Amino acid sequence: MQSGIYLSFIDKFNGDQIVGKEGEVRTFLENMTETPYDYDIAAYERSALIQFKRTKLLTHSYYLIINTTTEEYYTLSYYGTRVAAYSRGAWMMNSDLDMASYLSFINGKKKWDVIKIDADIDTMGTVKNIIGKIDSNVTYYYRSHLNNKPELENCNTALWETLVKKQTTNKPQMTEYNSVY
Repeated sequence: MQSGIYLSFIDKFNGDQIVGKEGEVRTFLENMTETPYDYDIAAYERSALIQFKRTKLLTHSYYLIINTTTEEYYTLSYYGTRVAAYSRGAWMMNSDLDMASYLSFINGKKKWDVIKIDADIDTMGTVKNIIGKIDSNVTYYYRSHLNNKPELENCNTALWETLVKKQTTNKPQMTEYNSVY
C-alpha cells in the first residue's frame, strides 16, 4: 500500500507496471538511433514535490526528448519502483509529474522549482548510454547523489552518468602566419 501511495505521486502506474514498460522505453530509444538527426535532448532539474524548492535531497532530474520533425516531446527519467531506500528502479517516459512540471515550466507557472541544465547534449551518445543502463544491473538508491555506492543510482546520478556533452572542435583559424602555402 505504501508503494502505491508513493507511486501515485509519480504516475498512474505502479512499480511493477513501470518496470514492465521499461522495454517500451528501450524500443523508443533504439528507434531514435535510426533517425538521429530528428531528435534533440535537453536536461532539467525540478523540486521533487510540488510547491517546494529544490534542495540537495529533494531534487529530481529528467530528460526532455524533442522530435524536431514532428515537434512532439517526451520526458524520460529513472525512478525507484517502491517506497524504500532501495528498489529495483526503472527508466520511465512521460511520468505524470515530469510532464506536469515541464508544462508548468514552459507556461511560466511556478508549481515546481524547475531549471534547465545548461549543457549542449550529444543526443546519440546519451541515448546509447541510457540503453546501456537499462541493460545493466544498476538498481535504485534514493540518496545516490549524496552517498555514491557502486551499481546504485537515483534520477540525478542516472542522468549525470548517461549525459554526454557534444565535443567541441577548436580548429585553428587560418592566418597568413599559419597558412600551409
